[in-house]
Amino acid sequence: MTTPLTLFPGQAVILPPRLLGTAAYYATMLAYEHPVVDTALRFNKRAKSVHRYDIADVRGSMALTVPIVHASGSARWRDVAVSRHGDWWRLHRTAWESAYGRTPFFEFLIDRFDSVLADPGDDLPVTELIARADTAVLGCLHLDCGLIHGDAPADAVDQRAADFSCPAMPPHFQVRQASLGFIANLSILDLLFNLGSDAAIYLKHLIPLIFNQQYGANS
Repeated sequence: MTTPLTLFPGQAVILPPRLLGTAAYYATMLAYEHPVVDTALRFNKRAKSVHRYDIADVRGSMALTVPIVHASGSARWRDVAVSRHGDWWRLHRTAWESAYGRTPFFEFLIDRFDSVLADPGDDLPVTELIARADTAVLGCLHLDCGLIHGDAPADAVDQRAADFSCPAMPPHFQVRQASLGFIANLSILDLLFNLGSDAAIYLKHLIPLIFNQQYGANS
């Protein structure tokens, strides 16, 4: 579905599942008219970015991980469940409040993530948690790109191997920038809580930058 951020109308893209991925991840998603997150991607225990994301705490970048349960025989990420170990959703909410509680837009946007920061119960696929997070993010951006979580279409541009970082990411406002400097390539949460609705404008400017500098203008 075309949005004001679409760079490649008519084209589909296949992305790896990412929980609250970077600004570059969502910029790549929004650059294409038909984005798809590949829930059938083969499980790889080394692919921590599927269920781990980085925020900026008082001391700098901090990784938050959602524990998972890999049942014997599971071959696809959609077969991997979220664990309830350690009440992680409570710890993540506390970490968000500590990191972003004083940002301009935290109090206005945090409730959109209630379905992400909730007890997952038993057997919730990690790809469903990611879908909930993506829905919340796109809602915060006020963008409907028709995102699908499912199997890869045959004609899609394959971006599943991209690392979704931007080497020359333009600085934007961060609440602790004066003491920590600008920290690039954090979770999209950092952009949303610091910029609010202006995050979509930032992504619009980021899209041509990442395609020119990192991926190449193909696509």
